[in-house]
Amino acid sequence: MMTKRIIDQYLFSLSSKEHGKGPCSALTMIEEMNRIKRLYQSEEPVRDVLRECVCVRHGHQYCISERAVEEAVERLLVGECLLGNLGRHSLINKKGKILSKFIDFEELYECIKQMIGGIHGIGPLTVYDTAKRIGHIVDTPVYPRQYVYLFAGAAGGAKGLFPDETLSYREPVSRFEPYFGTLPSLFIEDILCVFASELNVSCEQLNVEKEIILEEGI
Repeated sequence: MMTKRIIDQYLFSLSSKEHGKGPCSALTMIEEMNRIKRLYQSEEPVRDVLRECVCVRHGHQYCISERAVEEAVERLLVGECLLGNLGRHSLINKKGKILSKFIDFEELYECIKQMIGGIHGIGPLTVYDTAKRIGHIVDTPVYPRQYVYLFAGAAGGAKGLFPDETLSYREPVSRFEPYFGTLPSLFIEDILCVFASELNVSCEQLNVEKEIILEEGI
């Protein structure tokens, strides 16, 4: 399957009522993030919201132990991270709300990594998923823009595009533009994961001019 066909199938799932029934997870990802956002906005206890941010118990997250999830939630509730422009920084304020002081996703990701990255059973993908969900629900959302994060399945898909190159855990979005045009980082990462096997079979560079905006209610 060529890159253009993959993108078209992915984009179709964004507008199709049949999403979730095929191999493409575009709306599944958005709906999952929006569901957690609605939970947060409904004044549910922040502990319950953070638990959903850490683990939603589907796909690759079935194997995360309850102990690891609970420890991660506890650290997010009471822990601090050390960031250059913020100093020591808690994620939760005294009113039980998630602070929204992060200037970009990289800063948020680094904070979450410091808090839960050392927990046994919490791997790099869970750190990224947690940061991605928290970044969506805060008052001033932050999304990956400069980089595409490559963990697990997404790393496999990227290897199909760059079979002879060593890839970092995150690569500049510009590196993927010949294949994905102006698609946002979140969607590039999702495509790389969902279509990893196809991308490892056949890929071609294309001039793709597609734009998707991630927002509540898509």
